[in-house]
Amino acid sequence: MKLLVVTTSYPKSDADPSGHFVRAEARALARQGHEVHVVAPGGSPFDEPARDPAAPSLHVHPAGGGALFGWPGAIDRARRAPARLLHALPFAVAARARASAIGHVDRAIAHWIVPSAVPLLLGFPAPLEVVGHGADVRLLCAMPAAARILVMRSLLDRDASFRFAAASSLDALSRALPAPLAARLERASRVEPVLLDLPDVTTRARMLRASLVKDPSADKLVVAAGRLVPSKRVDLAIEAAASASMSIVVVGDGPLRAELEALARARRADARFVGLVPRDEALAWIAAADVLLHASAAEAAPTVVREARALGVPVVACAAGDVAAWARHDPGLVVVAPDIRALSAALRAAAAARS
Repeated sequence: MKLLVVTTSYPKSDADPSGHFVRAEARALARQGHEVHVVAPGGSPFDEPARDPAAPSLHVHPAGGGALFGWPGAIDRARRAPARLLHALPFAVAARARASAIGHVDRAIAHWIVPSAVPLLLGFPAPLEVVGHGADVRLLCAMPAAARILVMRSLLDRDASFRFAAASSLDALSRALPAPLAARLERASRVEPVLLDLPDVTTRARMLRASLVKDPSADKLVVAAGRLVPSKRVDLAIEAAASASMSIVVVGDGPLRAELEALARARRADARFVGLVPRDEALAWIAAADVLLHASAAEAAPTVVREARALGVPVVACAAGDVAAWARHDPGLVVVAPDIRALSAALRAAAAARS
């Protein structure tokens, strides 16, 4: 089959954290024997498509828009520099032109309901599968009701199927729609977590751990990974680690970094901020940890939690999105209240259980 994937997030290199799960899916489809064409931000709309060396039948067509679309997401990038929104229309025009130039496809897959499905693929002449993640669903739910209904009805009227990365996202969107439309959405939908593609970071993880942990029997390492924004509640992670007398490495960057560093100093926490690092380095830090602490308040299906568990690292998290549902089937994932004492106790217990 000839498949088209349209996405607003796709890694420009192995080190880029943007949309790595989209690439993992595209590579998996190519390895199944499909001819896969991905239209994604980056480069110039006039650049030749690039073949993925890991999957030769996967072709990536750049459509520009790199100033707006990229880590940590278009919404965050536009908030920091509103002028980036000027790149939205040229990207949309180029993406649609790229998709049309590919010719007949057997199936189109839109990662993110808006803008990949609507408006980019709304009238595209191929069966359409729409993948809902987290930010796009939250954006839809925040729209005026008339706009939200228009988007969803237009997709359902063209018989699109839906795949949600989290059950909580499907539930939230269904609750935000009139009952008849919600019923149609639920009939057309399934829940399926995104694919993970994890490089081997074992050697690097050992090196990182050895650089910080001098006495493995006594010193315990916590890692918190994500954007440094209020919803991630990294302040809780720092306070909980300090209360548990555990070192913490904060992986990621964002507008709260200076404030969080000041908090760590004030609490005399043994904290290290490594900033935004390549994806394989971030995974190595997670693999080096005794516990991953994920205190985020707004999630759907947090990839970092699934990555930690795939790497064999225990996770202490707060309930958000599908995390509590996962915890019911995974003893290595513990969900506690967003409270310093509760998080601290859970950290100590998780680290002790792993010793």
